[in-house]
Amino acid sequence: MNEFRNSILALMKATIDPRKIVKITYEPSKSLILSYDELVCNTTLFTNKSISYIDDSNTSSIVNSECNSVSETYSFLQNKTLVKITDIENYNNNYIKLCDDLKKIFKVKKVDCHIYFGKKGSPSFEFHKDPMHVLIGCLEGKKEIKFKKRKVFLDVNDWVYIPANTNHKAYYPTDSITISIGLYK
Repeated sequence: MNEFRNSILALMKATIDPRKIVKITYEPSKSLILSYDELVCNTTLFTNKSISYIDDSNTSSIVNSECNSVSETYSFLQNKTLVKITDIENYNNNYIKLCDDLKKIFKVKKVDCHIYFGKKGSPSFEFHKDPMHVLIGCLEGKKEIKFKKRKVFLDVNDWVYIPANTNHKAYYPTDSITISIGLYK
């Protein structure tokens, strides 16, 4: 974890100016890569309305409003190109530990974690700003983050730190699994 802490702190220093956003490479424990089936079929996640998908209109829709059971949810999501599962920091021991460690490292009150399962060419949110600092890591595949004047390409084990209120948009050049970690002061 010290290697990750030092890498992320160096990354944060380099991104005080959003024009200097860079990426780091850090290989997390393989235990962070959870299968789509494991997450989607988890009844705790289903009951907490934490599964959503993003459609071609770039609108996020909660799956629970369209499905009445875990098996319905799993079937429904099979043809969706981008699935977002939130609150992972509450349901998986590996993510609970990671988020607890990040709280200590960054001295923040809250850390949340979302996993995105994106297929190549998936729609994503339009350009947007998050009110918190965000770490995005690529666990499988590739992801592209576009800023006003530049792009950052993430391969497996690459991470990017995005300061709060920085305009950005994600693209999926390949099928990918990525995590997004919000750091709240």
